[in-house]
Amino acid sequence: MPERTCIACKRKTDQGFFWRVARDIEGRVALWKGHGRSAYICMRQECLDVACAKGKLERALRGPVDDKDRGVLREELICKLR
Repeated sequence: MPERTCIACKRKTDQGFFWRVARDIEGRVALWKGHGRSAYICMRQECLDVACAKGKLERALRGPVDDKDRGVLREELICKLR
């Protein structure tokens, strides 16, 4: 399995231990969907908080992420943590 790096904590491990975040066809940020450039985040609340709060998601995707997309993504990932 390919090895990936969390954009928040920089931990490296197998791709299956991360959430994959990318832009969909319409340019919105989405979980698991999309093609091309993507970002990986550990399945932990701390990494989700850091990735969303400090602009790491924007840097990893090389473009802006609006507040609405960030909120939808955050809610979806928090639901998966439960």
